Amino acid sequence: MTVQLAFAIALHQLATVVWVGGMFFAHFALRQSAQRRLEPPQRLQLLLAVFQRFFVWVWIAVATLWASGFWIFSGIYDGDMGWHVHVMMALALVMTALFAYLYFVPYRGLGRLVTREDWAGAGERVATIRRIIQVNLGLGLVTAMLGSAGRYLQ
Repeated sequence: MTVQLAFAIALHQLATVVWVGGMFFAHFALRQSAQRRLEPPQRLQLLLAVFQRFFVWVWIAVATLWASGFWIFSGIYDGDMGWHVHVMMALALVMTALFAYLYFVPYRGLGRLVTREDWAGAGERVATIRRIIQVNLGLGLVTAMLGSAGRYLQ
């Protein structure tokens, strides 16, 4: 294995940790803590502020994952990929599409609704974002497991 390929794999894993780990934290720690301790206006403002910062990192992670994934593919595989790589790429497409939708529709709507202090509408957007994060978290965990163990399942 070349140093460049090892670097690509390391970048790929780090980007996975940022995205999937961030979703895990947001869903299992942040959301539940904020829900128990904050009233809707404060909770929704906090979530919007967290998403503003986290989603920048998700875009960076998505770009890094795609670039490093193709870099790894070009450095390792000579046209004979295992089934797990095909599944990982398909899941990555779905996850990327879901995140793009989340970002451009419910998240942007959340920002407008919080600015207008429409707490009920903002709550509905957060519920949509939560459901998408749940789905992407599940897909991300499966993808990460395939990335680490897939070659041994053949």
